[in-house]
Amino acid sequence: MRKIFRYSILLISFTTLFLANAHAASIPAVEGLEILRKGLADAEDFTADIVQEKKLSLMKRPIRSKGMVRFRKPGLFFMEMSPPHASRMLLRNDRLEILMVKEGVRQEIPLPQEENLQRWLSFLSRPVTRIPEGVDIRAERNADLCTLTIIPRKKGQVREFVLAFHVDGRLRELEIKEHNNDRTTIRFLNMRKNVGLTERDFRLE
Repeated sequence: MRKIFRYSILLISFTTLFLANAHAASIPAVEGLEILRKGLADAEDFTADIVQEKKLSLMKRPIRSKGMVRFRKPGLFFMEMSPPHASRMLLRNDRLEILMVKEGVRQEIPLPQEENLQRWLSFLSRPVTRIPEGVDIRAERNADLCTLTIIPRKKGQVREFVLAFHVDGRLRELEIKEHNNDRTTIRFLNMRKNVGLTERDFRLE
């Protein structure tokens, strides 16, 4: 009787595991990119609330904070984090500017071609038939949720990006994994498209 019970538990566990993953499937990378392109095709801009978690290799506990992001075509991205870790970040095509509000420290970082925002947006402005040069991409789909894992071939600071999004273009989560084992996860909430953002909405100060 006990043996039958153990076999039953194993069967239930296997069935549960199978069903949990039954709907997740790998899809061609170009298909995943095309789904993203179609979902964002009508978005000239967007804004969203975010929850960010940073796991640093030199710290035992993750740093959690809340904030907001703004985006506008052809290549503007702004992120502002609330206190106690107040900061602002502006990505303009291939140049990243960071302001640590409390410390008054400002940094400017040039980005490699694989991380150039305008390059990616230009690529996604027309139907996707190939993978962009300089990266490897894996794609998965689970119902209306897709995941793209983007791996730069050149060894820079970032090891890979993992972007999860819905087929209608709503972003769900972005994970940035670095070669030094630091990891940043950004969850997107209340995303709104086409709110009429202007250049004034993309200032560090």
